[in-house]
Amino acid sequence: MRAILTIIPAFLLACGGPRPAGTGAACGIAAVAGPAMVLGEFNAPGATLDAVPAALPPRTVARFVAGPAAVAVIGRSGDSLEVGVDGGIPQNMKVGFGVLVTDTRQSVRGVFIFDGLPVSGAPVLGNLTVGPSRVPLLGLAVDPARFEDPRCPFFPDSLLR
Repeated sequence: MRAILTIIPAFLLACGGPRPAGTGAACGIAAVAGPAMVLGEFNAPGATLDAVPAALPPRTVARFVAGPAAVAVIGRSGDSLEVGVDGGIPQNMKVGFGVLVTDTRQSVRGVFIFDGLPVSGAPVLGNLTVGPSRVPLLGLAVDPARFEDPRCPFFPDSLLR
């Protein structure tokens, strides 16, 4: 019994103290599961945006699914939304479509960048340009608390400062 009581504290010390926010396995899992959950919102009544939100910031954060975040510039071309991402495409990713994510009050949270084909039947709000790729941009109004861990934000404000 004494051996176990000695081993457990030694093991805990070897594992280190608490990890800083935004690191660890939980954030890795959230980086994959969160965007998948967001895509599932296209099936929820009233979540799909069929028009560009009235208020748009000049810049937002774009997140490559399970990858890095980058700054994105937002603009309009007539009734169409145009989003351009600074920087290139991560290695081994082919950009397929983007999803403008707003909260339920249609305040822009950021843009997810997915590979693959766009969600079938979803209205296209405009275009997303990343490097040489120009792909459709869809939109969702969701409650961020349903898919995002506050310790691991998908769209960190710090990139916009």
